Amino acid sequence: MVINLLKVLQVVPYFHPAWAYGGIPRVAYELSRELVGKGHDVTVYTTDVLDRHSRCADSGKEVSVAGIRARYFRNLSNSLAYDHQLFLPTGLCGVLRRSIRDFDILHLHGHRHLLNSAAHFYAVRCGKPYVLSGHGTVVRIERRVRAKRLFDKVLGDRVLRDAVRLVAVSEHEVGQYREMGADAKKVELIYNGIDVEAYGSLPERGGFRARYSLGDRKIVLFLGKITPRKGVDFPARAFSGMREAGATLVIAGNDMGFRSKVEAIVREKSIGDRVLFTGLLTGEEKLAAYRDADVLVYPAIHEIFGLVPFEAILCGTPVIVTDDCGCGEIIGREGIWYTVRYGDLEGLRRRMEEVLADRAGASEKVGKGRRFVEENLSWKRIGAEFDRLYHECCGK
Repeated sequence: MVINLLKVLQVVPYFHPAWAYGGIPRVAYELSRELVGKGHDVTVYTTDVLDRHSRCADSGKEVSVAGIRARYFRNLSNSLAYDHQLFLPTGLCGVLRRSIRDFDILHLHGHRHLLNSAAHFYAVRCGKPYVLSGHGTVVRIERRVRAKRLFDKVLGDRVLRDAVRLVAVSEHEVGQYREMGADAKKVELIYNGIDVEAYGSLPERGGFRARYSLGDRKIVLFLGKITPRKGVDFPARAFSGMREAGATLVIAGNDMGFRSKVEAIVREKSIGDRVLFTGLLTGEEKLAAYRDADVLVYPAIHEIFGLVPFEAILCGTPVIVTDDCGCGEIIGREGIWYTVRYGDLEGLRRRMEEVLADRAGASEKVGKGRRFVEENLSWKRIGAEFDRLYHECCGK
């Protein structure tokens, strides 16, 4: 059988190692790495942002990252990018104009940023097909709704309209595309992938506890960006009424402008001595937090997937998620742990107490969850889905 290898351009505003921006750069990186492993020629156009203050060391350069050609265009302002999602990559349009014909297909990640708009313009002009993964950014929610509506009228709606395929990672996101008036025939459901191999060798338990002097206290873990959409205020309120006094709520994630409101709740509920903010955790530190947590709470709203609960499951940690998110669809359907209704303080409090009281009883569900992730969400499987999709879009 002859396999047609493709030249693929991934367009994403933040990329390896910009983990402060959450799941999008990780998904774009791991998908690109899997495609390279299949023999495809993959290039990434991105910016040099890492967080509000830091830039990638390879700013302005094209370098090889795990066999991927990654070009980090210098962004005019990191603070505008981090606080307002306004990415202004210098030199991108000129490079796109010269290189667009070299690619068989483009894959745009996220929505309402100027990298996508520029890629859309040159792709349409040159007749190059592109697919769009919205990653939950398609609907107008959370912040600056009026600005998003204006952007859509000028640029955003065209990007949705002209895509050959629109990739959804859950039924929840399928509904978001429909809500925005996208052509339902173009929407394709492909789950997010997870680097299962990265969880084959895990750190010993106890390292995270030792670092933060938590002793044998029960740990309720939230891990993710501190934004309204991640819903961290929900477990903070529920935690205040728990009967389990010997427990600590660990909030691990970088502040996207919402931490002060969570801290106000902590002060209001007088639980400051039972709440720990760690900041962003990556790599071994993140794995250590998963390993030592007694339960992970993922209380997101309008979340189309959510990698964190599946990562926790791979580390042997039970999870509680809200039913208003894409991972809740899977976790509830497969019976691999608990879902609660967002805002149901008593329901969340009861679930947290139940897990903390019977940590040993979680092993069966966690084991079932790990098997599901390994069989259904590995990049080997998800990468094959994108391989098929790209070839269909290219007619090859």
